[in-house]
Amino acid sequence: MVATRKSLDDSFTAKKIEESVTDTGIQKILLKHLENNSNKPELAFSPDGIDEMNRNMIELNDGKQHQPIYKVRVYEPMGNKFNVGSTGNKSSKYVEAAKGTNLFFAIYVNEEGKRSFETIPLNIVIERQKQGLISVPEKNEKGEKLLFWLSPNDLVYLPTPDEIEAGSLSGEIRIDRIYKMVSCTGYVGDFIPAFVANAIVQTVELGSNNKAQRAWTNEMIKESCVPIKVDRLGNVIEINGRKL
Repeated sequence: MVATRKSLDDSFTAKKIEESVTDTGIQKILLKHLENNSNKPELAFSPDGIDEMNRNMIELNDGKQHQPIYKVRVYEPMGNKFNVGSTGNKSSKYVEAAKGTNLFFAIYVNEEGKRSFETIPLNIVIERQKQGLISVPEKNEKGEKLLFWLSPNDLVYLPTPDEIEAGSLSGEIRIDRIYKMVSCTGYVGDFIPAFVANAIVQTVELGSNNKAQRAWTNEMIKESCVPIKVDRLGNVIEINGRKL
């Protein structure tokens, strides 16, 4: 666990305050203010609610003065924090990737050609880059070989069933089968069609959270997609590592 400063917001429920806020005196103030607002964090810790708390600080703090509270120190799991370095005082300093910052989705393949998937933690990526290695491990824990990896906004082409059966790509690249990688978590990779800028009907057109694992033609994208690169004009210049 590490301690960080967080701005007060509506995520500060009574449970979070009791379990996470490091200062017991501030805990008592926040809990009393929360109780005065019917235990509704969205009221207590809205901008107006925070102003009200700071105006009533003496009352909330049993008649004693206290500095206005806008941020508090909270405990949280180490998560995506990692050491800046290993020498001097760098070993005691940490940097943190924002929650949800998963930037490397690795696709591995076994001897039978079956794919497996893994999101590579940012600290592992940075450590490998510091050592002059490629960003993701060449093999996973099962010994399967790295096929390729994707980061958000990378483009992939989804081969047609005929191309998959033939084991090769035809000369024509269908625009409607190009997808953009959006995010990844664990073994899940989410995509949207490359020609879509924003959803008009939120969570309906593109699936929950406006992204999906499946193509509009219902194939699981990560199971058969291949990486592509385009130039600044949008022309496909490389597909599956082969320049066109």
